[in-house]
Amino acid sequence: MANYIRFDWAIKRLLRNKADQVVLESFLSVIFNRQIKISKILESEGNQDFE
Repeated sequence: MANYIRFDWAIKRLLRNKADQVVLESFLSVIFNRQIKISKILESEGNQDFE
């Protein structure tokens, strides 16, 4: 049986360490071919302060 890792789980785990945000910004910038800057991270799905 193959083991799979869900993308959303991997990103949440990666973002636990604030230093890894730079890695994620670089990854997304390359994928989307434009400069990406993470300005705010929602702590949970239940956070209703933002749209």
